Amino acid sequence: MNWRFWKKICANNSMEDDKQVSLTPALLNRDSESDKKQYRSVLNLARKLEEKDILNIALTGPYGAGKSSILRSLKKDYPKYKYLSISLATLKSPLDDKKNEIDIDTMNNRIEYSILQQLIYKEKQETLYNSRLKRIYHKSTWAQYVLSFAIIFYAVALIIVFEPSFLKVEWICNRLSNPILNKWSDIFALSYIFIATIIFAQKTIKSLSNSKLNKLNLKNGEIELKENKEDTSVFNKHMDEIVYFFEVTNYNVVIIEDLDRFNNTDIFLKLREVNQLLNQSNSVGRKVTFIYAVKDDMFFDEERTKFFDYITTVIPIINSSNSADKLKEELEIKGFSDLNVEVIESLAFFIDDMRLLKNIVNEYAQYREKLDEKLDQNKLLAMIVYKNYYPKDFADLHKGKGVLYDCLHKKSELLIERNRQIDERIGVITKKLQSLEATHAMQEKELRLIYIEGYRKKLSKQYKSNVFSFFVENNFIPLEDIAENETLFNSLISQPSIRYQYFKGCQINTYYGHVRSCYDTSEDSCNVQFSQIEEIVNSDFTYHERLEALREGEKKYREQIKILELSRNNHYATPIHELLLDIDMQTHKIFSELKVSKMLEAFLKEGLINEDYFDYISFFFGKSINKHDHDFILELKLRHSLPYDYHIDKIELCVKNIPDKCYNDVSILNIQVVDCICQHLEEETNNSKLHSIAQVVKNNKKWDFLIDFYKSVEDSSPLFNHLGSIVDGLWKIFVKQNSDELFEAWLRFLELNYSTKESRNWLNKHFAFISHRVDLIGFDIVKQTVSNGKLIFTDIDAESGCLLEYVVENEAYMLTPENVVCAFVYYRNERMEALNNYPLNVTILRSCESAKPVSDYIDERFDDALNNVFITDAAKQESVEIILEIINSEDITEETKRKYLSGQHNRVSLSYVNNTQWESAIEVDIVTPAWPEIYAFYESQNNVMIASLRIFITKHIDELTDISELDDTQKELLANSALLTSDFEMSVYDKLIKIFDGVTFKDANINSVDNAHFKSLLCANMLPYSTYYTTTIRDNHSDVLTYYVDKYLDECIIEIEELPTDMRLYKYLMRNPRVIGEKALSVVQHFLPHIVWDNELANITLPVVKNNIEKFDYDTEKNILVDSTNLPERLSFLIDLIEKYRDDFDIVTELIESLGDSYRSITDKSKKATIENNHMNEMFLGKLKTIGYISSYREDDDKLRVSHKRNY
Repeated sequence: MNWRFWKKICANNSMEDDKQVSLTPALLNRDSESDKKQYRSVLNLARKLEEKDILNIALTGPYGAGKSSILRSLKKDYPKYKYLSISLATLKSPLDDKKNEIDIDTMNNRIEYSILQQLIYKEKQETLYNSRLKRIYHKSTWAQYVLSFAIIFYAVALIIVFEPSFLKVEWICNRLSNPILNKWSDIFALSYIFIATIIFAQKTIKSLSNSKLNKLNLKNGEIELKENKEDTSVFNKHMDEIVYFFEVTNYNVVIIEDLDRFNNTDIFLKLREVNQLLNQSNSVGRKVTFIYAVKDDMFFDEERTKFFDYITTVIPIINSSNSADKLKEELEIKGFSDLNVEVIESLAFFIDDMRLLKNIVNEYAQYREKLDEKLDQNKLLAMIVYKNYYPKDFADLHKGKGVLYDCLHKKSELLIERNRQIDERIGVITKKLQSLEATHAMQEKELRLIYIEGYRKKLSKQYKSNVFSFFVENNFIPLEDIAENETLFNSLISQPSIRYQYFKGCQINTYYGHVRSCYDTSEDSCNVQFSQIEEIVNSDFTYHERLEALREGEKKYREQIKILELSRNNHYATPIHELLLDIDMQTHKIFSELKVSKMLEAFLKEGLINEDYFDYISFFFGKSINKHDHDFILELKLRHSLPYDYHIDKIELCVKNIPDKCYNDVSILNIQVVDCICQHLEEETNNSKLHSIAQVVKNNKKWDFLIDFYKSVEDSSPLFNHLGSIVDGLWKIFVKQNSDELFEAWLRFLELNYSTKESRNWLNKHFAFISHRVDLIGFDIVKQTVSNGKLIFTDIDAESGCLLEYVVENEAYMLTPENVVCAFVYYRNERMEALNNYPLNVTILRSCESAKPVSDYIDERFDDALNNVFITDAAKQESVEIILEIINSEDITEETKRKYLSGQHNRVSLSYVNNTQWESAIEVDIVTPAWPEIYAFYESQNNVMIASLRIFITKHIDELTDISELDDTQKELLANSALLTSDFEMSVYDKLIKIFDGVTFKDANINSVDNAHFKSLLCANMLPYSTYYTTTIRDNHSDVLTYYVDKYLDECIIEIEELPTDMRLYKYLMRNPRVIGEKALSVVQHFLPHIVWDNELANITLPVVKNNIEKFDYDTEKNILVDSTNLPERLSFLIDLIEKYRDDFDIVTELIESLGDSYRSITDKSKKATIENNHMNEMFLGKLKTIGYISSYREDDDKLRVSHKRNY
């Protein structure tokens, strides 16, 4: 026995008072808003007590409605009344004991006797001195002393008064012999004797007054006075006692409570009768009112008004609808605010009595202080509620019996029922799975046939299309059989090389026909990786991905069966409340005989009462495990999570004591607990527990526990492997956590069996993560991971030499500059701090013999390597041999060739390049820049200067200055193609003209030469004059005609008919200082029919016409005169024309008028004509006077005035 513990409990009892609430009725505060409505019943009672005729009052209301509170408040607030309270709460009701039922009369007598008993024992015996109902009379020690002294004093008084001689003592008499003293002593003694005698007589009379005469004994006989035996009522027998009680006391209000417990209305009639007798008794002489506190349903129909003069009703303070608020309020008053509000509401639903509610709170406070403070307080409160409503069942729980105990121990039967249901579900899913498997078997075979056909296509490139069997597992097996058997197919695709048989020299009609003996067969082999076949068949998805997708439905059914099977063996850990959720405990066959109450069913289903009930009804004494470990288990029961690394002293004992239900809650996640279970999986129960733990991690997403667990234990594989089997998409979850520990655990335990496309992609990108952990993970595991997953690492390093060599030799890395350089440097045993911009090209790589595994891998994927690996400046410094290999290769795409060879420093001759690649060689500029190379390519293009050649020439124009290696014919051909076009820029074109100096083009096609290039040709004298060129330029190059005419002006004037009549050319020629005299006349005469006169044309033509005036007609002369704007020239030309037409005054008049308004007056004889006085006007008037057109002229200031002739 732990006496210290009990001593502590006892010591703490003194501290409980402040947590306890009295169960006595509460006093109502008339000034309180919360009590105001309830207090109205007190006021009603008080008013009715004052009314004379109201003698029997009923205070009705359901049990716990607050009737006692109203009566208590009445007594406190109205003390003018003398209240007598009678309670029958302690009297056992026959309704409580159905086994020992009694008749109504006996029950009534017991009630009456109890009431009478409470009346008699209410007052002291001295008050009811004359009562015949005797009881033990107790005198106090003090009273006994007083009475003893009084008797002694009485005897002494008699001696003093009568002074008997036999009591006389001489020496005393002598001593007291004093007349005065003797006199006063006698007076005092006589007075005392008189008073005492009177008191004694009074007591004697009282004693005789309560005597009752039952029998008279006479000398010769006996008279016996008997009561009526039929009258058995206690009230009737002792009515005088009741009247006497009220006669000697002052009570005027009698309050009777709990009378309704007996469900008997007859007693109310007797009490009403007693009340009537008391109020009619003259000996009582006052009004006595009875107040009955009874429940509402005590009376039916008119009975309610039959027994009572006034009835007032009490509305209950609480009921099931508002008890939650009251319960919460009471708990909070005591400082218990940590309970769940929903739980309080659920519990309070069953509470409808305020007194019981307070008692629940009281008991909860007591249990809470005495039991472990770590208990789930919600469950503790539920247990206390159940205890108050079903105290007997609660007591039986300690003894291992009762309804609650039986319910909790029905779990095994529930599990059997659950297993049966699970077996039925497994059976249904199994049937679906079998049907699906039959369908998938055909689909999987078809998928394998597709990849076998891929092998055939690959081999058909070697003209071996008639393959009919492959060498698998030491035998040649027909293709149909391989497709039928998944194991054979997996062996086939794992082989690095393929041996096969095919029909020799024949073509069969079907892909997979049987071998017929009439055909010859042959064998051969080929290095074919399955990854190549996968690229041929479907580059987006691998075979295994497609197979997995095909099996997705089947996998789903298998997972469902697996989960059900695990739950079948695991749900023993399921809490009973989860097993009860879908069960009606009132009707279910397992519980129907127990007659489970609604309250208990609710508490069990909500988990408020479950298997850990002993923690809530008894103390814990640690023996097998210590207090520390017990606290841990208690926290698990309460579902309180502790730190993952919470230390446990005795781990194996602790695990054995952990309830099964705890394995389904997140609080079970303790590193020691899980590790202990993982280490003892040979025990069947531990496998189920591990499954539950894995489910907890999965459902609650406690991935951080996995991290701590992995870091803390030596072997965490069981947990991770189990998680891998039950969690879909576990890799994606690990990626979201972004934890090195989880990635590491995945590599060690999960990748080989649960690899996904996403995990492989991640590993491909995180070679460094693996290389730094090779020793921890295990090199063999890493190799299997790389091999099985067909990993291709994007970034490799030399942290682990063995891993790097394995990856390189198995070509499990991506061809990137960094990767190739890393491997190359490793094999060359170089030490490089940084691998960026390492000067590596194909020439350097192949020159290193030790790096042959790298160069071999490069050669296999030469095209890819050229695009993605050799990207530094060193790649542009390949040797001539490598350049020729690349340009002549048929396996490298044209795009790759152009990209890689472009910008190479070394040049090659076209003679070493395949003819089909000449154009590419020219375009990527790897050809030696020389005219013989250019001519060779030009000739291969059928003497056409294609764009790539022009670009090549343009790029190397400064290097192509020497053309002496070509003969004249070759030069002319090249010159024709290069110069008779405008495809070259002018700067290059001018240099080409210098290179082809001495070459001329006779009547060549110049339609492709633009104006700028044409000018350069003219300047270089490469286009001699010819009628062909003149007409061609006239028709197609009119913009440069002036340049041509200027260069060959004399020839053009001679053959002026070939020139166009374009006014621009006319203006150009007329302004050319070399066009004078006859040349100018020829030009004017050639263009004159096509001239539309304007000022400019008139001005440039006027000199030629003036000098050759006889060769032109009047209209031409007049038009020139009219449109010309040079007045001096016009006047001079007019003077010449006047001379030419002097005989025809009409023409002269017309010509003069063409000069304008200032000269028009000369022709009008009616006007006085004046013109400006200058030399040319004076010559003009002189010529008119000479021919007789005017009479004369004279100077008039600054004018020349004309005198007209009267007649011509």
